[in-house]
Amino acid sequence: MGASNFVPKLYKYRMTIPSQLLKIRPKVQHLYYRGEYDESIFNKCIAVVGSRRMTAYGKRVLEKIIPCLVEEGVTIVSGYMYGTDKEAHKITLDCGGKTIAVLGWGIDWNPEVPSKNLLFVSEYPNDLKPQLWMFPKRNRIVAGLSLGVIVIEASEDSGSLITADMAKKFGRKVFCIPGPITSTVSKGSNTYIRDGLASIVTDVNDITQFFNWKIAEKHPSNGKQLALLDFLDVEPLTMDEISEKMCRKVSDVSAELSLLQLKGEVIEEGGKYYVSKG
Repeated sequence: MGASNFVPKLYKYRMTIPSQLLKIRPKVQHLYYRGEYDESIFNKCIAVVGSRRMTAYGKRVLEKIIPCLVEEGVTIVSGYMYGTDKEAHKITLDCGGKTIAVLGWGIDWNPEVPSKNLLFVSEYPNDLKPQLWMFPKRNRIVAGLSLGVIVIEASEDSGSLITADMAKKFGRKVFCIPGPITSTVSKGSNTYIRDGLASIVTDVNDITQFFNWKIAEKHPSNGKQLALLDFLDVEPLTMDEISEKMCRKVSDVSAELSLLQLKGEVIEEGGKYYVSKG
């Protein structure tokens, strides 16, 4: 459906099963949606999944990766649970991107009205409440819709790894973000990388280059700025804290921060400096 003749269809409708779901098993019999539906939203999807106990590290990873994917025109698919899922949807919308929330309950159970560019999808046409068996079943749709699955953080028994397993079964690419070896919410994803079940992601280029996409992550122009951004990637810091951690003069840090702010690499809020999302 071309943009010139696009007419949004609103709220609960049964939809045509997207072609990428036709061969997955168990078979998807029906799909229902709420929101503005344009079938082109399914053309270029990447799933982003992770822990419901999302850490600050996981949030920063989402803020670093998703804007680049949105710039490439990727639709972000996730499961609309609290933690990583909802944050992935939120960041996508904040960047002006499109996102699909695959629900593990009936399309009418949650009365929330989807935002523009957010499409709710479910196998169930009614107000069926969520039940444990629905979530692994839902995960096959998350994986099946997507060219690849990015696992942000996953514990050993995480549902995110069920999605990753299904993605591999369906011939989709699986990427995992390495996490701290002390973090229980990264133990499963780290093990997945160690066992060669997923490609490691150290920056968004690891994803875009695999698919031959040209969008590249922005990097600062010198080593001092790169080192400074590495510190801010871990946590937001004040200028004095940066100076102390890097053993550098406040005046030097101030000059580098000013340059990074002009480039749009860093933002300042409430006296603390953050790596920019964009």
